[in-house]
Amino acid sequence: MSEKLLQQILIEIKGIKTEVTSIKSEMTNIKSEITSIKSEITSIKSEMINMKAQLDENTQIVKSIRDRQEETDAKLENLTMDVHHMRGEMTALTESVASIKEELEYTFHKTNRNEMEIYKLRKSSVESKIG
Repeated sequence: MSEKLLQQILIEIKGIKTEVTSIKSEMTNIKSEITSIKSEITSIKSEMINMKAQLDENTQIVKSIRDRQEETDAKLENLTMDVHHMRGEMTALTESVASIKEELEYTFHKTNRNEMEIYKLRKSSVESKIG
């Protein structure tokens, strides 16, 4: 082989060697980036696990609040029914008191008239005995 041809092959091999070195360097950078991405993915997974745990806890809290709200609604409805019942009883009592008051006034006036009649009868009885 000629020296010139060997020189060209050597130059060609050096070029290929440079390219291989460059490719190796790029692959090292890519591996480093992949490692970094894997680390970020691991970090994100960890955060997601924490977020899922928090979400589960929040879900339990919301369910508990909803259950308590349903209990409160039921109690409020019972109280509302009790208040309506009490209003009905108060109305009936008010009507009874009004009726009793009327009867009392009637009895009071009747008693006054009877006392007046008794007074007149006694007065006339005393006058007839004196006179």
